[in-house]
Amino acid sequence: MNMDELELAWASMAAGIEGQVPFLKDAPGTLYEQLQQLPLRVPSRVYLTGCGDSWYCGLSSRFAFEEWAGLATEAPQAMEFSRYLVRHAPGDALVVGISNSGRVSRTIEAIQRAKQRGLATLAGTGDRLSPIGRAADVVLDLAYAERRFAPGTSSYLASLVLLYCLALRLAELGGRLGPTEVRAKLTEMAALSDAMRRSIDAQKPLLEELGARVQLGDKVMFLGAGPNYGTAFFSMAKVIEAARHNAVGQELEEWAHEQYFVTDPSSFVFVLAPPGAGLDRAREQLRALRDIGAVGIAVCDADDDITAALAAVSLPVYGGPAETLSPLLYCVAGELFGYYFAVSKELTMLGFDDEQRKLVNFRQIFDSQIVRLE
Repeated sequence: MNMDELELAWASMAAGIEGQVPFLKDAPGTLYEQLQQLPLRVPSRVYLTGCGDSWYCGLSSRFAFEEWAGLATEAPQAMEFSRYLVRHAPGDALVVGISNSGRVSRTIEAIQRAKQRGLATLAGTGDRLSPIGRAADVVLDLAYAERRFAPGTSSYLASLVLLYCLALRLAELGGRLGPTEVRAKLTEMAALSDAMRRSIDAQKPLLEELGARVQLGDKVMFLGAGPNYGTAFFSMAKVIEAARHNAVGQELEEWAHEQYFVTDPSSFVFVLAPPGAGLDRAREQLRALRDIGAVGIAVCDADDDITAALAAVSLPVYGGPAETLSPLLYCVAGELFGYYFAVSKELTMLGFDDEQRKLVNFRQIFDSQIVRLE
C-alpha cells in the first residue's frame, strides 16, 4: 500500500467489515498450519505488544494463553514494553509484536530491544518484508485479503486469530492440549464465521439508525471486561478514526468510578455483555445507565432477553462463543457504529482531508526515533 496516495473511501471500510466473514472461516486452519512450521519453544512468559489496534488485540486474546497454554501472559503497549518492561522480562520469555503495516516505530523498537536481551521474538504483520518482519526471529503474514486503506477491521480480526492460534500452538507444544483438542478449537473459531454473518446482518439496520441519531455533541462510550476490555478500546478507536469523535473506551467496572459522573442523557454507552464472568456487572451498569437517563446499548447474546431488557438498544450477537473467544464477534458493533456515524455526518476518516494532519501523524508513528537498549 502506498501510504502517500491513500484513497479515503467509505466503501473501503464497509468492505473491510464484510471481509471478516470469509476470513474467519478459513484463517484459523491456515494460520495454525503456518505456526506448526515455525521453530517455537514454550516460554515461561508471553508478552503481546503493539500500538493501537495491535495492542488491543493482545488485550483481547491474552486470556487464551493463560487458559489454554497455562502461560503467564501480559499485553503491554509497545512503548511500555520497549522502554520499561523489557529490562525485567525473564530470559526465556516470548515477545510477540503485532504491526499491520510493519512500520510502526515503537513496535519495531520493542522487537529489537527484546532481541538485544536475547529474548525470542515473533512478528505478525501484513508485510513480511517490512522492518518488523526483518527484525523478528520469525514472522507470520496476517493473511487477510481486504487491504484497502480504512480504519482497521479485517486487520484487527486477523491479528486476533493469529494470537489465538499461537496460544493453541504453545498449548500443544507444552502438552496442555492434544492435537484433537487443538483441532476442535480451530473448528470452533471457524464456525463463528456464520455467526458473524448473522450478527452483522442483524446489527446493521439498528446501527445505521443509531449512527444517524447520535450527534457530534453527544458522548460515546464503550465498556468491556476481561477479553472485551480490549474490544472496548478497539471500538473507541473505530469511532475516533472514522469520525474524529472523542469516544471513550473503559473497563466495565471503572465506568462506575469515573465516567459515571459525566454521563447524562446525551451519553450513548455501549456495554459489551457476553455470557461469562462479567455479565452480572454489565447488567448492573445498564441498569444504572437507564436510571440516570443515559442511552444504554447492550451488545449481548441474541438469546439474552434479561440483558436486552435493561438496554435502550440491544445489539444481538449470534453463535454463543465462549467468553475467551467472544472478541471475535463482539468487535462488530463498534465497527458498524463508527462507519454509520461517520457516513451519516459526511465526515472524512481520520481527518486526512487535512494533509498536514496526515503528515504529522505518519511522522509520529512511522518515523519516530528507535532507541537501542543501553
